[in-house]
Amino acid sequence: MNITFNTFKTFITIIIICTLYTSCERSKKDTELFFIQGNVAYKKGNFEEAIKFYSEAIEKTPKFADAYNNRGIVKREMGNIEGAILDFEKAVEIDNKFSMAKYNLAEAYSNTSKLNESNELLTQISNQYRDSSFFYVTLSNVQIQQNKISDASSSLALALKLNPKNDKAFTNLGYIQYTEKKYADAKSNFEKALSINPNQDFALNNLSMIEAQKENFTKSLDIIEKAIFLKKDDIYLNNKAYYLINVGKKEEAKKILDILLEKNVNNAWALRNLGFYLYKNSDYQLAFEALTKADKIDPTVELLNYYLGLTQKSLGNNAKACEYWNVGFKINEAKSIEMLNKFCK
Repeated sequence: MNITFNTFKTFITIIIICTLYTSCERSKKDTELFFIQGNVAYKKGNFEEAIKFYSEAIEKTPKFADAYNNRGIVKREMGNIEGAILDFEKAVEIDNKFSMAKYNLAEAYSNTSKLNESNELLTQISNQYRDSSFFYVTLSNVQIQQNKISDASSSLALALKLNPKNDKAFTNLGYIQYTEKKYADAKSNFEKALSINPNQDFALNNLSMIEAQKENFTKSLDIIEKAIFLKKDDIYLNNKAYYLINVGKKEEAKKILDILLEKNVNNAWALRNLGFYLYKNSDYQLAFEALTKADKIDPTVELLNYYLGLTQKSLGNNAKACEYWNVGFKINEAKSIEMLNKFCK
């Protein structure tokens, strides 16, 4: 969402309270000036400067909901989701009718575990945003994570009806199709998103995964580098590590995985990739341990059963390998099915 400029409701209150006091009037003008300077700095991409000006405005007028909201937007742009949430929460606390702040808070919550809270806020403002394409994209974010896929698809249909050039809607729709293994449809929607917005980093990431499904790992690497250039996201870096292992650049991949696992030892996708790296190095027992840990954290990680089966086969446990591949078969994992048919008849 864009920075808000419907911001002078707070100033009206200050004027009513402070009309007889010169110092209050000066404080009001200082607040207004700092806020405008913050907006200008944000527009120019000077985020640190924008935060400084919004903070000055808040210091002058502590109950300035719009300044908290705008500062939250800047923090979100900088990748500081926790800081953004605190500012959006404060804006809503000050003004419970501030629908823009509620939307921003709902969107920020949709990137955390607070999905129910996000959904509640979106419900509260649904009437004000019923004509907003991006409202339905945010709603779909929550619904996808809550595994309400049918609802998410309906939300995205509304988003695209309201704005047929909403790149985020095409990206989310492609993501749903990817999880349903409808790879051709997913690729088409990722490409539509990128034709609208070439800087749609999430679409680039997902398109790289489509190429990986076809084992075009060199092409996957080229695409994911573009996504990382736009946004240094841990998910993108993890995918890069996986592609690097597949093209034989194992040690370069290991450096990335070490950084990711230092940040979060329970990163299931990084653990899967570490297991794959160890498998390629013939460290089968250590590979199995890393993969088992990933499986305990998140059994939905792609290709886990395939790699678990490979490590067990390499350790001589053919029956156990077939058990893992059979689990992969049940969730329609193509590589597990291939191994099951080849070794477990």
